[in-house]
Parts: sequence; structure tokens; C-alpha cells
Amino acid sequence: MSFDLAAWPASSAVTAADATRTYLELAALEPGALPAGPRAVAFHRELTARYPAPSGAPGDELPDGPWSAELTVVGDAVLMSMGWSTPDTVVLFVQELAERHGLVLYDPQDGAVYAPPAARGDPVPVLSSCDGSRIENPGAADIAAALGRLSAENWFAVLDRGDHYIQAGFGEQAATRGGWFALEHREGLPDRHFRTEVADRARIVRAFTGFATADDSWRREFDWQRMNL
Repeated sequence: MSFDLAAWPASSAVTAADATRTYLELAALEPGALPAGPRAVAFHRELTARYPAPSGAPGDELPDGPWSAELTVVGDAVLMSMGWSTPDTVVLFVQELAERHGLVLYDPQDGAVYAPPAARGDPVPVLSSCDGSRIENPGAADIAAALGRLSAENWFAVLDRGDHYIQAGFGEQAATRGGWFALEHREGLPDRHFRTEVADRARIVRAFTGFATADDSWRREFDWQRMNL
């Protein structure tokens, strides 16, 4: 018996009834009935890079991994079947990946719908840097790479979500000590703007990653000072 999931694009709210209807239509199609769309291909490629597809195994053997059957790409959708003993970390990765690619994730076992920010109406997180780079819905690797490039020449990075943001500046241009970082975050109104100074780049990465994933535990790591703007 398998544990199934399906992912497909959505730009507006998806009800459980809508998701169930879409899933049943997709599941009734034969593999290859619709040409694979670019978003499904990108999602499938990144997912199977982490957890290889059964087709990569010799003969009829399944590789060590979560899949109980071949993943199916139908149009812009991807259908997945896992064993019931699949670790929660795999499912959480699939959910994070679907959100990053702007896909709805549907769980037909209980009818749960996990919508990406665009379908929820939430502002999409955007990571921008002094060097001109800009990434929507950045993942942990994107954040680590952007913050790893902070230097005297490329001295700031900002991750914003509507009127909330977190930003880091490097060195004297950020009005801090050479080799240190100024870390700031704002929660809407100007009087909710806070700042601290940090020597460890890894702590900056954890703060940005927590902000991106709505995990507020990063706030407790620092001694914040309110800024009067």
C-alpha cells in the first residue's frame, strides 16, 4: 500500500474539493498523455536529484529511497507514490520543494492541500543583493550562496516579504566593524525596526533561512536594539 502525493501549478486559492477533482483527473491519465511542462520537469529533476527515481535502478529493482513506484509527470503535474514507512523528512522536503516551485501539493489520503504563497495570497519572499541578483522563493542553498558572497564590494543582501524584511550588511559600509555584519529586521511599521551586530556569518544564514521559512526561533539568538527611524 502506498502513500501518494501530487503537485501542480496554481496561482489562486485551491479548495479541497477542487484539488480532489484535479487529482482524480490527473490519476486517470496514462503516463505521457500530456507533454511534460517545464515547471513539472524542473520539480521532478530537483526531487529525483535528492531521491533518485526507480527508473535509475538496474532491472526491476527499486533503488534505496522513498518511492514505491515510478514518478509520473503529466503536463505540469507530478504524481508520487511512497511507502508508508517513508520518513517525515522526505515529505517535508517535497512540501518545501513544491512551495519553492510555486506548486500546490495535494495529499489524497486526507484531502489536505498545501498551497504555495502565490495561491495563498501571501507576499512572495524575494532575496536581493548588492550585486543585482534577485531570487523569488529562495531555498536554503540560495540564501547560503547569496550571504556567502557578501564582501566589501557586494556588501548587503535583503530578504523581504511585503512590509517585513531582514537584511544584512558587511563591514564599514553597514556602519559596523570590519569583518562583522549588521543584521536588521523590520516588522511592518517603522517603530518595529531592530538591529544587531554579528561576527559569525553562519548565524546570519540561520536568521535569513528562519525568516524565509516563517520559523521565528532565529529572533531569540540575538541581542536586538530598536532603531529610531
